[in-house]
Amino acid sequence: MMVHSIDAQIQAMRTIWPELALVARNAEAAAWKGPVCPLLQTYRVGILYRAPMLVENLDSRRLQPRVSILAPALRPRPGDPEGRLPHVYYGPDGEVTLCLLDPDAGDWSPADLIAETTVPWTIEWLAAYEGWRATGKWTASGRHVETANG
Repeated sequence: MMVHSIDAQIQAMRTIWPELALVARNAEAAAWKGPVCPLLQTYRVGILYRAPMLVENLDSRRLQPRVSILAPALRPRPGDPEGRLPHVYYGPDGEVTLCLLDPDAGDWSPADLIAETTVPWTIEWLAAYEGWRATGKWTASGRHVETANG
C-alpha cells in the first residue's frame, strides 16, 4: 500500500478544495480550516491528519483524519432516538469529531487522499445532519463505531 505523504495530502487539498486553508503543518501532520456548504448552511470545518510513521501498525481507527465543526455549533435534538448528536465521537476534553466511516470496513487508509474521501464524506455528513435537524431521520450511509476515535 502506498501511503500518501503530508506534502501529497496538502497538494491534493490545495488543488481540489482551495477554500480549505492549511493552518498548521509539520513533518508528520497537517491541519486545515475552511468553509463547506452541503445544502442550506455554510459550516466552518477543521480537519486534522497525522501521517503514519513507518513502524506503526496502519490502524485506520487511530490514523483516520479527525473532522470537527467549528461553526456554527452542532445542535442536538433532545430526546431523539439517534442520540443527542448522531454519528459523532466525544473526546476526553469535550471535543466533538465526526464519525465519517466504519474503520472495520476498510473505508479509508493512509493510501487515500483526504481531499477525495474525507472532505466529500464531511459534506455528506453535514447534509445528513441538516436533514436530521429538520426531520429526525439520519440519511447518511455507514455504521457508527463507538471506539473509532477512542
